Amino acid sequence: MGKDFKSMVTRCIYVGKDNDNAKKLKTITEELRDLHNSVMKRVKMYEDQQKLKRLEKVQVWLRQSDAAIKEAEEMLMMYMPSSASNGSNVMMSSSHKIDKKISKMLKEVQEIKSRGTFDVVVENSGVGGGGSMMISTVDIDDQTVGLEAVSGLVWRCLTVDNTGIIGLYGVEGVGKTTVLTQVNNRLLQHKSNGFDFVIWVFVSKNLNLEKIQDTIREKIGFLDRSWTNKTEEEKAGKIFEILSKKRFALFLDDVWEKVDLVKAGVPPPDGQNRSKIVFTTCSDEVCREMGTQTKIKMEKLSWERAWDLFKKNAGEETVKSHPDIAKVAQEVAAKCDGLPLALVTIGRAMASKKTPQEWRDALYILSNSPPNFSGPILLTSNILCLVLLHFKFLYKVFLTNISFNRVTVLKLLDRN
Repeated sequence: MGKDFKSMVTRCIYVGKDNDNAKKLKTITEELRDLHNSVMKRVKMYEDQQKLKRLEKVQVWLRQSDAAIKEAEEMLMMYMPSSASNGSNVMMSSSHKIDKKISKMLKEVQEIKSRGTFDVVVENSGVGGGGSMMISTVDIDDQTVGLEAVSGLVWRCLTVDNTGIIGLYGVEGVGKTTVLTQVNNRLLQHKSNGFDFVIWVFVSKNLNLEKIQDTIREKIGFLDRSWTNKTEEEKAGKIFEILSKKRFALFLDDVWEKVDLVKAGVPPPDGQNRSKIVFTTCSDEVCREMGTQTKIKMEKLSWERAWDLFKKNAGEETVKSHPDIAKVAQEVAAKCDGLPLALVTIGRAMASKKTPQEWRDALYILSNSPPNFSGPILLTSNILCLVLLHFKFLYKVFLTNISFNRVTVLKLLDRN
């Protein structure tokens, strides 16, 4: 009797474990299905709109995940009815075999799911030969995902040989510098990235070729004291001498006009040196003048995505803290013009504002901000400056007609 009781308890333990693994398999299979659908959606978007070709590794994963989902669902359909309708003796006698099958399937689904994160899902099909490849982010569902997707596209350009100069363009505040920073940092984190030098240069509106040369010189470790006495041509010659023997990635941020890289001493990227140049600009014309092989355009957000991003940073609790705030908050968000930088910064700045009057004050300032910033400063910088600085200080500044240039605005933002 004791032996039979012990045997029954053992079988019950198996049944309990079986039920637990079945629940885990059901959950992980649903997660894999969601991931599969998400990857497939990204692939179809690029295939249909950009005429790009899905990567082979992505196609293999989609095939494997689809097969695993179907097999897991069939196994669960066979198991669930048996646990509900069969006699307990039959179920317990077969529970050990069922558990082994479910455990094996569970591990397989988990392994496939772990391989389902892709920075890039497509590649250039090669149709049409040379010329620029235009990539737009206007239809990407979520802005965070959007920025990651663009970063992935730039990253892929660093790994293929048929593109040497990549231009990332769009209006100010759309996230170009953020993407460039992400790619730069990722490259630096990968010690075995294949590049001898990773160089970042902030160009800005007032192009200074000598400043670019000085920055490159520091990055490549040329510490000759005679550098300051060299002419621009001599500096270019020394930079070329070093970089022509190395593989480099040069990141140029905030380019307003064509940068004569040959004059600066930078060897043109080609299939032999496999070097890369990536730059950000507001102008499509600059992309053409720089001779880009790949242009990546970053778009503003739709209203729905912009509002979601604003609420995320301002906080749902803040937006819903008073009936009047929600309406004004939408008007404040609309002033950000679909620009992620403005939406994130202003949203965070307003996160602590819990009274309707504070929100109305912010909306008033945004609606009546002076348009005469020095230089072609877009709405983004205007909004950032207005919201982040103290309201009374701003009124005083604008009443005295003090104009801000880009550098002044950025310095002020850094202090707040």
